[in-house]
Amino acid sequence: MRFKLIKDPVHGYIEVSEAELRVVDSYPVQRLRRIIQLPFVYLVYPGARHSRFDHSLGCMHLAGEFARSLGLDDYRRRVLRLAGLLHDLGHPPYSHLFEALLEEAGLSHEAMTARILRGSGELAEAVEACGVSAEDVLEVLEGRAAESPIISGPIDADKLDFLMRDAYFTGAPYGIIDARRIILRSRLLDGRLAVNINAVGAVEEMALARYQNFLNIYFHHTVRAAQMLFLSGARMLEDLSSLSELSVEEYLRLDDYEVWCMMKRSEKARWVVERIERRRIPKVAFELRLAEGKIPESVLRDPEGAKLEIASLSGVSEKAVWIDTPYVTPLPFKDESRVEFFDETSGKPRPVEYSSPLLEFTSRIYGMVRVYADPEYLERVRKASEKYFEGVLSSSS
Repeated sequence: MRFKLIKDPVHGYIEVSEAELRVVDSYPVQRLRRIIQLPFVYLVYPGARHSRFDHSLGCMHLAGEFARSLGLDDYRRRVLRLAGLLHDLGHPPYSHLFEALLEEAGLSHEAMTARILRGSGELAEAVEACGVSAEDVLEVLEGRAAESPIISGPIDADKLDFLMRDAYFTGAPYGIIDARRIILRSRLLDGRLAVNINAVGAVEEMALARYQNFLNIYFHHTVRAAQMLFLSGARMLEDLSSLSELSVEEYLRLDDYEVWCMMKRSEKARWVVERIERRRIPKVAFELRLAEGKIPESVLRDPEGAKLEIASLSGVSEKAVWIDTPYVTPLPFKDESRVEFFDETSGKPRPVEYSSPLLEFTSRIYGMVRVYADPEYLERVRKASEKYFEGVLSSSS
């Protein structure tokens, strides 16, 4: 079988068969070149211009490496590689930033991925030309296959690739992960992906890299401020208010370039683009960093109400104040989807319990509350925020 070699800066050369290349070259997959992996992170880390396409190729490669290490047959390996390649097809423009627009309609990018795979004749034909059933790929993507944890689980090809890739392109030193050791030391036990206890150090390394990436890249205050600003502008456009109602063809026509131009043409939203073009981003006026369960429920439940009250207390227009409540989602360790370990000193893999202080720590939800304001109002908004949260925290304690 002939292969095309694609040079990837993270994994080296990625082999793609001629049949798989037809899938790669399909319109739904090529669209991912025009969807940035980390929206507006380039405002802080200039090299972070990589796309969902880059990540999808990397995920396909790692899924294939998992399949080879696990001893899966050639058919299941092809299914897994295509599942890795296609797992992010349903992302809206600007990736997770616009996923909020999907979630408001009760959908997710995973649901849109399934809709595209079922609704795009070009893509379905390309998958079938690989000698693979599109339904078998969907079975993996929808969590119904024994190998599904390789694509979506506590430790999977998706996480391993995006952690290493995001660290590489930002230049941040948090993505040093021994992915090869994790893959070679993994087994499928009772429908769950488990890691040899001898590789627990590599798992802890990955968990810590993930935690640091969230705090220092994904939740960087300037990044979040630009994202909030852009999303507020997008909400002003009627064409983006009903993403879930678009046909597959209409949805696939939307990408970052299209949305950027739509906003520049809009009298309502143009000011947002102009601010980002000049890097006039709101600044942090106040910040709280709190452990799981410590952030006031009233703020999480109604951040808009908290913003309006702070704006009122400061005497500043609500349009010059923003509030953000990001939180680091936990790497599962305690619940039914936790990271599993096994021991095979006796020659046969058997599940083992392992208590890791580091994994315990990264399994907790860690959140923050940030109040932003335009530079000229920082001091007034800071004082108002301190007064507001002093009252909220004292009443909730």
